[in-house]
Amino acid sequence: MKKILLALAGFQLLSSCAPFVDSPFSDQLLRPERGLNALATSRIANVGADSVLRIAVFSDSHQNYKELDKATYAINQTKDIDFVANLGDFTNSGYNLEYDQFIDAVEHIKPPTIMALGNHDAIGAGPQLFRKAFGPTNFYFESDGYRFIFFNSNNLETPDDFKPAWLKDAVTSSTLPVLIFSHVQLRDPDRFFDTDAALLNDVITNSKVKVIFNGHNHVYNLIMDNGTVMMQCGRVEAPGNAHWLLVEITGNNFCVKRMDTKESTCETLKP
Repeated sequence: MKKILLALAGFQLLSSCAPFVDSPFSDQLLRPERGLNALATSRIANVGADSVLRIAVFSDSHQNYKELDKATYAINQTKDIDFVANLGDFTNSGYNLEYDQFIDAVEHIKPPTIMALGNHDAIGAGPQLFRKAFGPTNFYFESDGYRFIFFNSNNLETPDDFKPAWLKDAVTSSTLPVLIFSHVQLRDPDRFFDTDAALLNDVITNSKVKVIFNGHNHVYNLIMDNGTVMMQCGRVEAPGNAHWLLVEITGNNFCVKRMDTKESTCETLKP
């Protein structure tokens, strides 16, 4: 009885924080927006290989809306951003009310904003909510200069939608340099084994793949892996300024600026 009362009290506390449809565990949303990723990609101006590509990247906001608001304000004050990539974990538990709250928060970001699915976003009805609000969890789009691939790397949470063979095909079929956006780092030894690890290795080492972005681990990190830039974004919540990245790519030159510390790093992309 005590456990039941505690559960009911927790549910009442949760339900008092935000509205939801039916229950917080359903795949129903109060927000009416649908297909947001496709709408965002349709707004992105064409970027050629010789142009400067500027991308804002953030990840793992969970429910830190104060920090997310700081990042949103800073992004909106930054000129000439081609698009914003969110690398996932914008919820804690994949509840519909968390999806509604996040959509409400990011509608204020001015540049086109594209979402990847995080492992926390994929709990329960999360994948259905994501597809309803944003669209497919695996997709790509192109400009004149690049193919941009958003990959669902949450193999433990969404095994039926984890498709490393699809990712490899999306890379090999491209006639353009490839940038990949994923929540989980594709070398994660606790998640990817055997055939999956081999397929992901083929992706990482492919000459077309220039940069792979990931979040998930909550800390900033940049390493080179067989000439590929492995760019890990930390969580939005950080001491002082919110953590997000401003990335500039021109030809084979890759530069990233941490917007919480203002530190910059540049690397030469593989030819």
